[in-house]
Amino acid sequence: MSSIHFLCKQCEARLGRDAGEVSRPCDFCGAANDVAAPPPGSIIDTCAACGHEELYFQKDFNRATGIALVVLGAIFVPWTWLPLIGVTILDYIVWRVVKEVVVCYKCQAVHRGYAWAEKVKPFDLVIHDRHVYGAAPPGAEEGHHD
Repeated sequence: MSSIHFLCKQCEARLGRDAGEVSRPCDFCGAANDVAAPPPGSIIDTCAACGHEELYFQKDFNRATGIALVVLGAIFVPWTWLPLIGVTILDYIVWRVVKEVVVCYKCQAVHRGYAWAEKVKPFDLVIHDRHVYGAAPPGAEEGHHD
């Protein structure tokens, strides 16, 4: 099912709205917000939470879980290579099975289960840095990938 997950601007609690659900106050602090989830079948080209136009897509996988798997595999490497091979196989399976989500660079809202516009590209660290730090690192060029 399609949905959007975003942070409350008041208390920063993670909130969710299912496709087509209208806006309502924060479930935790009661602060007003105007976030309504796009209806099912919508094509995402702007963030439904903040209206920002710079979005990216990525796999819908918990980063902490991914890092924990790699760390566990690496811990056992001195004794045997099997855990590292196992983690590599698991990573490939996850990469093939897990669906992608659209994320807003500005507010980090996650849009699940929607199709996205052609202008939405994979994550770009330079664009991310511009939003977080106000500028890309010296020498970095937006949209330039080697």
